[in-house]
Amino acid sequence: MGRFSAIGAGLALSLFVSMQPVSAAVVTVTGMGGSERSALKQALREAVEQQVGVMVDSRSYVQNYRLIYDRVYTQADGYIKSYEVLESSHKNGIYQVKIKADVQEQKISAALGTLAQKKAVIKANMQDPRIGVLAVDRGGKTYPSVENEIISGLTSQGFSRVVDLGQVSDSLRRRLLAANASGDRQLWQALKVQSPVDYIVTAQVDMSVGSLADYVNRPGFANLKKAAAVISLRMLNANSGEVIYAGNFQGKSERRGPNAEQEAARNASRGIAKAVGEAALNKAANPSQHITLLVTGGKLGNISELTEYLQGLPGVHNVFVRGSAWQNITVDLEFNGTAHDLAAVLEGNGLTIMELGSEYVKI
Repeated sequence: MGRFSAIGAGLALSLFVSMQPVSAAVVTVTGMGGSERSALKQALREAVEQQVGVMVDSRSYVQNYRLIYDRVYTQADGYIKSYEVLESSHKNGIYQVKIKADVQEQKISAALGTLAQKKAVIKANMQDPRIGVLAVDRGGKTYPSVENEIISGLTSQGFSRVVDLGQVSDSLRRRLLAANASGDRQLWQALKVQSPVDYIVTAQVDMSVGSLADYVNRPGFANLKKAAAVISLRMLNANSGEVIYAGNFQGKSERRGPNAEQEAARNASRGIAKAVGEAALNKAANPSQHITLLVTGGKLGNISELTEYLQGLPGVHNVFVRGSAWQNITVDLEFNGTAHDLAAVLEGNGLTIMELGSEYVKI
């Protein structure tokens, strides 16, 4: 990890997480229960509890037990990356399962942190990114209530630089939505200049509306509508094209009336705040970030020479050359630090930084 990221993240979590070195996330535990399934679930919970015990000092554990229980223990299997059953037995009606589990420490850290600590982690690992939020239908109509749900989820997890995209034109809204949904990175890059953000969250709202006027031709029946909404949500890195989250949410109006569409959209929005907020924070909790590097003018030689040079830099791993044109080479890489940290390393090696974004460097 880059020096500044390591210091920032360490200070951010020091108030909550014990300063003792964190042991390996692979643990071996045993669970018991009235069925093999319940024994397995108990073993998974035990694995997470064991790792929480390593990460959190006893005083903080007591003070934050309710937080730990609500956010972690009630959904312990969500913090297990993988597991292997080592032994399984059944005796006197009791099932016993021994497993080796790989616990996701980063997700636990994200779940346990206070808002101030989350803000510090986001700043250290993601440089406090600008996030644009846009909820529209195919005709360009906006849905402020859906946007508010998304914003609420982001701010509750410590993201503070939310950019208002509601002021852009109907035409630009539709084109942004189409570019994001289709993964058209070139179109998105051209459009985002008009409203620069590091990430964009788009919610495409598809509404189906039926009215009693469809069945009975009477005055006023047109207002007796019933609606169903499907919201397709995507969170995308504006520079690298990395998809942080994608999901669909559905809801319908419980009664007929002039507010049926708003009610359907509101019901479909339930769960959005939690989903997008946790996805964004899990991204921030990982100190190894995906960074796009654009190397211009043939700097650092040909593709082979460039790849060898980058792989030799401290903190760089998984280098992928994505494209080359006119001596310009686009590279995606994973780096233990932010784009700012990578830029500092490159500058230290005598290279000039031409552009710098939250996860984008141009030399």
